[in-house]
Amino acid sequence: MAGRLILYDTSNFRDYPIGGQLTSIRNFLRYLAENRRQDLKKVLLVGASQNEDEVGRICEIRIEDAPFSFLAVTGLETDLSNVKKSLRMQYVKGLWKYRALYRPKKADCCYFHTPEAFGVVKLICPGAYCCVMSHGSYIGMWEKLRFFRSMPIVRKLFQQYLIQVIRRCDKNFVLDQKTANEYARYSQSVTQVSNSIRCRAFLEKEKPAGKIRLLYAGRLSEGKNLLPVIRAVRESERISRFTIVGDGEERGRLEAEAKGDDRIVFTGAVSPNQVGNYLQTSDVMIMNSKYEGIPMTILEALSYGLPVISTNVGGIGEVLHFGEDSECTDGTEESIRLALERIEKDYRKYERAAYQTSLAYDYRTVNQKIFRVLNEQLRWQEGDPV
Repeated sequence: MAGRLILYDTSNFRDYPIGGQLTSIRNFLRYLAENRRQDLKKVLLVGASQNEDEVGRICEIRIEDAPFSFLAVTGLETDLSNVKKSLRMQYVKGLWKYRALYRPKKADCCYFHTPEAFGVVKLICPGAYCCVMSHGSYIGMWEKLRFFRSMPIVRKLFQQYLIQVIRRCDKNFVLDQKTANEYARYSQSVTQVSNSIRCRAFLEKEKPAGKIRLLYAGRLSEGKNLLPVIRAVRESERISRFTIVGDGEERGRLEAEAKGDDRIVFTGAVSPNQVGNYLQTSDVMIMNSKYEGIPMTILEALSYGLPVISTNVGGIGEVLHFGEDSECTDGTEESIRLALERIEKDYRKYERAAYQTSLAYDYRTVNQKIFRVLNEQLRWQEGDPV
């Protein structure tokens, strides 16, 4: 008997947040809408919503003009610069409270994009079939938690919980080889995939001579390490504009550092379509993170022909070809300035190489691989009744 696909994430599956995780999920749902439309009634999205009226009831939302059932189990805060509660904890509480609305059965496939859901689902249905997508390595994640910093025991217990998720999940999807190697100590069911993008036709942009329009898109958090970028921009005459797209708890600190330089623009949170507009009107993408998986913003930038300046953390070095489509830095102001100079000297070469790299991450190829693994449990057949 064919089972349901229940997908868990702390998002509303529509427009929150900017960047990797939700875009990856959206591309997976786009793949289903285009290739498994007859099965969409067997898909349930369990997330969170900015609309309190959606919490605690199943409603229909449309993604890529296709209908999906959606259950919000908690609300979302709209002001990301002033987050007061842990969304992860609120989501766990909501999963338990509204368990009757999505209760999994053994024939279903529970597909987790947030690991907190795993424990609740196993309490509700110990025999549930579980797959987890790790958007970053779960090993060492306790050090990256914004909440519970004054409670080291709680943070370390959470790390032990994550290791149990790796061990007890039926399938583990990871984005990079380093994470695959780390998980191999705990699980024999590890599949390396990648984030995915919607490839577009290459259009060579008109770049003003001697000037670079620099772009960052993502969460404004401490781990993104944007202070050195702002300082590098302030000291460079090569930058005509630095657009910072996104929101987060570090925004106030970053705005204070940028004060007085009208070339540095903070847009706040914007829709995915607006992110695309900023990519079209920028020349170089910058990521200066202390830790990452494979950032979706890098893949999206490549698809627009934007060379990338980035630290070599997580799986970034598995995607970028430093010296060809990108330049690597150590995260310091001086290395960022030098990287900008190298790209500007041969911009067209970097631009074309960036686009060629993006073609390997087309959403159809990536998500066909993911779906085949999930369908080992789902057993969806062409023409299955819905």
